[in-house]
Amino acid sequence: MATTGDKRRGRRPALDPNDRRRLAARIAKMVLVDRLEQKEILQQLTKSEPGLAHIDASTVSRLYRFALDTGIVRVHIDENAPFKPPRLEGLERELIAAFELQSAIVADTSGHEETLESSLADDRLHQALGQLCADYLDTIVRQNEIVALSSGRAVFYACESLFNKHIFDKRNVRGVKVVSMNGNIAAEVWSMESPDARRAMDADISGAWLARAFPDAELIRLSLPVAVKSPDMIDEWLAKGPGRWISPAVWEEKTRSGISQNSSADDDVYVPTLALVGIGGVRAQSGHRFIVGLHEPMLGNLQPELGQMIDLIEQVSGNGNRVVSCAVGDLCNRLFITLAARKNLPAAKISALEALVSSINERLLSITFEQLYHVPKVVVVAGGATKIDAIQSVLEWQAMGWKQPIVHDLCTDRETAVRLLEAKRNAKRMS
Repeated sequence: MATTGDKRRGRRPALDPNDRRRLAARIAKMVLVDRLEQKEILQQLTKSEPGLAHIDASTVSRLYRFALDTGIVRVHIDENAPFKPPRLEGLERELIAAFELQSAIVADTSGHEETLESSLADDRLHQALGQLCADYLDTIVRQNEIVALSSGRAVFYACESLFNKHIFDKRNVRGVKVVSMNGNIAAEVWSMESPDARRAMDADISGAWLARAFPDAELIRLSLPVAVKSPDMIDEWLAKGPGRWISPAVWEEKTRSGISQNSSADDDVYVPTLALVGIGGVRAQSGHRFIVGLHEPMLGNLQPELGQMIDLIEQVSGNGNRVVSCAVGDLCNRLFITLAARKNLPAAKISALEALVSSINERLLSITFEQLYHVPKVVVVAGGATKIDAIQSVLEWQAMGWKQPIVHDLCTDRETAVRLLEAKRNAKRMS
C-alpha cells in the first residue's frame, strides 16, 4: 500500500484569517456584482490563483455566507428611495416642437425652488432624471461609440443607473470608449443615501461608472484640474497627453479630415459621437459644483474672480433681492450669462459679469461651446426650478449667438418643461 507520508487524505490547508476575508469579499463581489455562477467563480479563482486549486463549491458557499454574516457585505434597503417616474409624452412632444429637439424625456416629477431648503428632494430629483436618462442611453449607445461626459450630479446618476441596470441585464455593446470633457474639481455633494454620504461630481468619476456598464469599454481619464493659473497655459496643457482629448484644434482637424472612430489612424484621439452633459445654475446658495468646491485647491486658480462673481450673483439673485433666478449658467464647466440676466439686469451689472465670466472661462480646461457643434448627438440631463433660465438659454441657441444648436435631446422634469414652454409662448407673443 502506498503511503501518503504526513499528508492526510481529504485535509485541506486552512486559510489565513486575512486571506479568508479577502477571498470572501472577492467571492461576494462575483456573486452580487458580476452575477457569476459557482462554476464560473471556481474557474476564475483557480485561473487567477493556482494556490486555490483545492477550493470547491461548498467552500465558495461557506465563504459567501461568511461575507454576509461578518459585515463584509452590507445591505441597505430604503423604502423611501425614489422610484423611476413615468414619462409625460404630451410635454415631450411639445418640447420637441418648441425647441426643434430630436428627442425629449420628461419625468413626471416636480423641480424644487430652493435646493438648500430641501436637499433630499433635490437629490431625488437628480436621481429620478438619471434613471430615465439611463434608460434612454441604453437605447442609443451603439458599437464603437465614443461617449463624452461633463461633470454634474444628474450626469453621475445617469451613469450609475445604467451601470446598475446592466448588472442584471448586460448588453453586448462592444468597443465603447468613455472620456471626460472637462477637468476635475474634486468637489463632493451631499447624497440622499445617508447624512454622511457624498457624491463626487467630476466627469472622470461618472465615466468610471459608465464604462463598467459595457463589457469591454475603455475609460480615458483626463486627470486634469478644472483650471490653470493663466490663459497662456491652456495650449500647453492641451497640446499633449490626455489634454488632447478636449483640444479645440484636434477636434477641428479630425472633423475637417473626416477621421472617424473606426479609422486606423495612429492618433488615438477622436471626436465623440455622443455627449452626455448637464446644465448648471451658479447661485450663491446652491449645490453647484463651483459653489461646493469654492475652497477646493483645484478651484484656487480661478480666484479672486470666482469669489467676486459669486458675490455679484448674490446681489442680483439672492433670496432677499432676486432680480433673476439664475444669472450665470454652465455647460461642461464653461460659464455663460443667461438670457434672463441679459434682459433684466442693468448694463453695468452685465458688463461686470461679462468681465468675470470671460476671465474665468479663458483659464478653464474644458471644451468650448463651439466644439459641441462637431458632436452628432448631445444629450442634456438637467432639471429643477433654479436652472430654468440656464436651460432655456442653451435651448435658445440663436439668441445666445451660437451658429447652430448644440443640444439635440433633453431629459428634464415636469415643472421645468412647463416653465420652458411658457417662456417660449411668452416670447412669441412679445415678438
